[in-house]
Amino acid sequence: MIWLALFLKVFLLFTASANALFTDEAFVVDWHKQALGTLSPSRILFSPSSLTTFSDSSILASIDPSNGHILWRHYLDSYIAQDSILARLDASTVLLAAASASDPAVTRVAGFVEQSGGLIWQTNFAIGAPLSVTTASRDIFILASDGIVVRLRHLSGRVAWQFSLDEGYSPVAIAHIEKTSSITLIVRSQAAGFGILSIDSDTGALRGSFIALDSDPAALNVQVFDELLAWSLPGTPQTIKIASLADSTVRGSITASHAYSSFEGVSNGGLAVAFSDIKTSSSWLQLYELSTLKHLKTVQLDLPVATLVQDKLYEVSASSITTRSLAQLSTLSEQQFPTESELEFAKCSSTACLLGYTNGEYSYVTTAGLAWTRDESTVGGVATLVVDLEEEGEETALGNVLLEEHASPLEAYVHRLIRHIVALSDLPTYLLGFFKRFISGNYDAVAEQGGDRFGFRKFIVLATTRGGLRALDSLTGDAAWKADNVFSGEKIVGLAIKEEQLNKNIFVVGAFGSLATFTVHGDLVSTAKLDALALGDKVDKVFSVPLSEDEEALAVWTAHGDLHFLSTAPTKPLFFSKVVGDSVKGYLYNNTVTETYTFTLPDGYRISSISTRHPKDVSVSIGRVLGDRSVLYKYLNPHLLAVTAVDLVGSAAIFLLDDVSGRVLYSAYHTDEIIDVSAGVKVVVGENWVVYSYWSDLVARGEKLVVLDLYESDIANERWSKTVNSTFTATPAPYVQSQAYLFPTHISSLAVTRSRFGITNRDVIAALDTNQVAALPKRILDARRPVSRDPTNEEKEEGLVKYDPLITDDRRLIISHVQQVILGASPHIISTPALLESTVLVFTSGIDLFFTRVTPSQPFDVLAKSFNKGQLVTTILALAMAVRVVGPMVKKKAVNARWGST
Repeated sequence: MIWLALFLKVFLLFTASANALFTDEAFVVDWHKQALGTLSPSRILFSPSSLTTFSDSSILASIDPSNGHILWRHYLDSYIAQDSILARLDASTVLLAAASASDPAVTRVAGFVEQSGGLIWQTNFAIGAPLSVTTASRDIFILASDGIVVRLRHLSGRVAWQFSLDEGYSPVAIAHIEKTSSITLIVRSQAAGFGILSIDSDTGALRGSFIALDSDPAALNVQVFDELLAWSLPGTPQTIKIASLADSTVRGSITASHAYSSFEGVSNGGLAVAFSDIKTSSSWLQLYELSTLKHLKTVQLDLPVATLVQDKLYEVSASSITTRSLAQLSTLSEQQFPTESELEFAKCSSTACLLGYTNGEYSYVTTAGLAWTRDESTVGGVATLVVDLEEEGEETALGNVLLEEHASPLEAYVHRLIRHIVALSDLPTYLLGFFKRFISGNYDAVAEQGGDRFGFRKFIVLATTRGGLRALDSLTGDAAWKADNVFSGEKIVGLAIKEEQLNKNIFVVGAFGSLATFTVHGDLVSTAKLDALALGDKVDKVFSVPLSEDEEALAVWTAHGDLHFLSTAPTKPLFFSKVVGDSVKGYLYNNTVTETYTFTLPDGYRISSISTRHPKDVSVSIGRVLGDRSVLYKYLNPHLLAVTAVDLVGSAAIFLLDDVSGRVLYSAYHTDEIIDVSAGVKVVVGENWVVYSYWSDLVARGEKLVVLDLYESDIANERWSKTVNSTFTATPAPYVQSQAYLFPTHISSLAVTRSRFGITNRDVIAALDTNQVAALPKRILDARRPVSRDPTNEEKEEGLVKYDPLITDDRRLIISHVQQVILGASPHIISTPALLESTVLVFTSGIDLFFTRVTPSQPFDVLAKSFNKGQLVTTILALAMAVRVVGPMVKKKAVNARWGST
């Protein structure tokens, strides 16, 4: 068996490594889930044909209100979403103003076509973060945190004029009164109180002086509506004041026990104020006479949230909406829809409401009922786990085998005979599926029907930032099951899986030690608390440490330095490490935890990233066969830890440690580079190699990819590990061959493919800032490629090609093909093997979710869909018929020849 594996390895070394998908594989072996992130009600615009939003993940997007599909979107990571304003300029244009991510004192402003998302213009200026926006005469007026007002031309974004507040005034909001040529600034001053200033909209000159509306500058909940200004003052009960912006006079005040949610004018000179009390889940409406603010009526409402939009009152709960006429308070419509989530906000227009829930889902409800629901909870997941699924009946089959192993020979024989007779009932279904698969070549359809022979179907379990779980089916990307609010408000910090003979359990760990156990199909098994978690202690890390080939320990490390086990504590010594500040500390668990070493970075450096080899990564060979048939033995240290670091002046360093002993095996410094420190250094550890990357701003500007190949010795056929089986034994440092390559695109994350038996070549998976995912064959990133010369015949036999420092932007390397996969600043890549040795499953998450299957050595163990099976069957049948026809003739000729010879 091992010789067969070695033969395959040598064969695959010379196999072409192009990773391009065939046309019939695109959108079949992969799926892509576009996401937006958390939505804010202040950055949502309604229109009949679209719903435009700017999410907390800095994605500007338009959603089709009929089905919830994304019409277009832009990832604007240079805009800070939390300091942004989204406004409509006219029926076809939207404006986005936001503080710059590179310099919060700079405001970026851009105009977009709402239907297509096309950029009309963009500009930026140093005025602070935007506070408020209004429009007048088709131009834009922006009030910023530095007290500066800017008028921008609607069609070009050019600055018409700029006005600055005098010292002592703090900006609050900006407004424009229709049919006037002035812009009203709402400001506050510790000396003068809360009030307004007017400036000429044409020239930007100040008109008049400050008009005080309130001597107390501590105005809260400021709202402008129908030429009226409303604000509240702190205290209980709360005082709400209302003033007219048209004549700059205070109309009066309202005393309320709770905060208001919205104002709206009523016909016949009335004013309506909606109140909501989240604690008691109650809401009510109060009506006033507009001129005197005389209280006219209080209406208790049925649902916990009330909001006013034009002439309508919406009463909203998590699962229902009642729409009333504001004039007569008569019911216009009622919609109910099932949900188990808690309501977070409701943003309504005159025709529909968008409801946001605490679990990260968003529902769009019209007068006809629930139109659609989007799940945005998977954005920025805190932990990801890939779960292998048993094939249908596998668990029962394993139980039968165990029963027969422990039964008497006669009982085992009878049991197996009965089992085989019962299994014959599935023969017709199996034959039908076999012929369907044989004729179509579509193995995905078979897997979806429960016959996953190749291990393509798995569950990808994500822990969300909202404290929930989502299990995605790897075949379709759809949610197989979900669980919300697992720990009732406590955040999830880690996931782990415990595999036993007959079942698998998923452990979910909360920040304060809560523990929940789920089956792989989402059934809650138990909930508990970690034993002896000290008061105020928090979970810092959830990890697994292999104890043997088939056993691992699942452990939790806390902020106070305590170790807890999710399953039975190991009986043998357990070594592990942890990053503490800018150092790495090693520990030994042997009934108690003891610190074994501390590795500290040089002064000025901070840790950028760390990586270890996957504990289940398999090595099929212990050496690399050279062209002259000699062997360089690989340095296969399962405890290899790669630590990268950067300093403030733009240098980088890498350190390879033994994770158990703390010994430094190799180090390298890049002091001659100018590195993008904010992007950091990305690193991944493979079989006997390490690849790390960083962005360099030197003359050869680009992403530098450095590969380190580790061998036991630089002398061929020399191997010392044959007699050494302990990491504490003094051994020579590994022989390291290194080489650097230049990639034209920013890389934000790295991972390595992992096949079932380790025979298939390995690829380095890279998430690119061009919103694409690439697979770089390790054969390209080879430190032994000859430099400045053509390879010799022996090197060609080894599979080496001439060194070229530039890795071109080859589309065949892009495994996401035409998909625009937005992953954000911190993407996460997971690779897991299928049952087919040739195939590796790759999952990337961040903002979007993307899944695909890659074959680094081509699909050598399965027939392609294009394989002409009909011709093969026809050829076999023709040969069988030919043998049938020719056989008697040959026999007769042989008989005649024998008679003739005698």
